[in-house]
Amino acid sequence: MIAVLERAALGAARALSAVGLAALLCLAAMTLADGLARWLFNAPIEGVRDVGSLVIAVAVACLLPVGLAERSHITIRVAEAALGARAARWLDLAATILVTLVMAVICWQFFVYAGKIAQAGETTWILKWPRAPFWYGVATILAAGAVVQAIVLLRQMADMRGRDA
Repeated sequence: MIAVLERAALGAARALSAVGLAALLCLAAMTLADGLARWLFNAPIEGVRDVGSLVIAVAVACLLPVGLAERSHITIRVAEAALGARAARWLDLAATILVTLVMAVICWQFFVYAGKIAQAGETTWILKWPRAPFWYGVATILAAGAVVQAIVLLRQMADMRGRDA
């Protein structure tokens, strides 16, 4: 069951990362067009900066779940040499629990932030787009990342149970 969840989470995280990459490519194209318009016509494209700040937030959030699912974060392996393989596995588990908790808190705080922006009625400077939907989107993507990290934690706990049994 955990293997099925893990495969599904990885597939969804990779799809989400493709969305994030597409968003960054669109932003790059908009920025290039804006720069060319400034240079050639001395007329910037209004709203590129407005959209850019929101697109970057969404794109970065889209790339986080795949890093969690693929466990591509930085790991320092000094405990195994000093404490042994079993202790190192327990430290890895503690680190995974901590990352899961941090992801949950980050997700919660982004929902709080989006709520405050919605309540204040904040909009972008030029286009006057409401900012809250973008931040709710970021919070939702981060929630997906927290779920992915919880699946990683379940996998690690199952692996440890199998090794230490």
